[in-house]
Amino acid sequence: MSIWNVAGRWARSVVQQPPASSTSNEARPTGASSGSAQAKDSFTPSPSPGANPSRPDLSGGANEGPSGYSKPVRADELPDIQSGTGVLTLNLANGAGSEYRTAKNREEQAELIRETGATIAGFQEVDVGVDRSGNANTALDIARHLNPSFEAFKSGTVPTVGLHEDAPATAIRKGADGTTLYQTPEGTLVTGESFSGDDKSIKGDTGADATYGNAIYVGAPDKVVDAYTVTLPAAESGGPAVSSKEDLAALGDGKLTEAERKALGARNEALRKNSPSEPRTALVTRVVGPDGQEKSIINVHLAAGKEGAGLREKQLQFLAEVARAEAKGPPARELVVMGDFNDSTENVGKALEGAGLHRVVGGKKANGDNFDQVWVSGGLDTHNAAQVKTDGVSDHAHAGYAIIR
Repeated sequence: MSIWNVAGRWARSVVQQPPASSTSNEARPTGASSGSAQAKDSFTPSPSPGANPSRPDLSGGANEGPSGYSKPVRADELPDIQSGTGVLTLNLANGAGSEYRTAKNREEQAELIRETGATIAGFQEVDVGVDRSGNANTALDIARHLNPSFEAFKSGTVPTVGLHEDAPATAIRKGADGTTLYQTPEGTLVTGESFSGDDKSIKGDTGADATYGNAIYVGAPDKVVDAYTVTLPAAESGGPAVSSKEDLAALGDGKLTEAERKALGARNEALRKNSPSEPRTALVTRVVGPDGQEKSIINVHLAAGKEGAGLREKQLQFLAEVARAEAKGPPARELVVMGDFNDSTENVGKALEGAGLHRVVGGKKANGDNFDQVWVSGGLDTHNAAQVKTDGVSDHAHAGYAIIR
């Protein structure tokens, strides 16, 4: 039995409301009973700010395109999601300062996401078990505030299994490539390790169980069907070998086999252990929505600073290959590529536009205000998009946001 092909349930748009009844059609499978040994898919109630007809349309008109790279807006100024899925990219700033690593700030980060109505959120600078963040799983803390079902992971009794094994409805699933799924009957959080303390000290924490990287939170009506973490180039020239085009093509071709994940893990580990720079990764999460179509959400955090310009260009070229492989499949997939690019959209576009992606969020200037970007493939409609003010919950002034459909 595939661990991904499991029964799920659908929930109403507000976290506090009970889940809606299941609908018997192909996109909405009937949920197995709670006593069943078969695993269930994860569905998260959509955090919604509620109806507000006064909120503006950000599309800019039929001929003007999205306004995601114009004047930033507050989360409560975003239009309601009448149809489609809200996606958001947010740098959690765990590497930026102690003020961002508090439980209170994580609660405020969750409130920002809830206010936008986003049900898919990509996080960068995620600490898991790191001393500087009180050994918290910072992304999981945010998920707990978004959805009470994630409280189960506080108990310490949730079973941990291999990513290719059968699992109960609530479980932690770990892959050899550094990908971990925190699955409940109502939601899935995916984390991807960029490096651990024994690879590179994380502010003095050298523990193998202390990790730093990216995460993606997925809510209803989308469900996670596969995920993997791939390490980006670590040197402008030379350096440890990254996954080849052929490797990436194999990863993009259907669900990862256990052998493919182990081989990917070995390549990732070699890069982490021998990296001349801070290891960076792309976290690829495949989701299926009510239309039954598979999409790939790719969340990245690229090398920083002027001194990292050459390495960043190489990482972007590699990212474009990841995007091409995911788009080709099979199955063929639409793409959302988002994250902290640490560069201008002009430079990012030189690589990603060649992979069939176009910008919907992020300005042209190479400064921190424009680093949080969203790029999508041509088959996705992004009617509304915006740079959203973070109001101090991150050292990044903005989070990138778009409604895709």
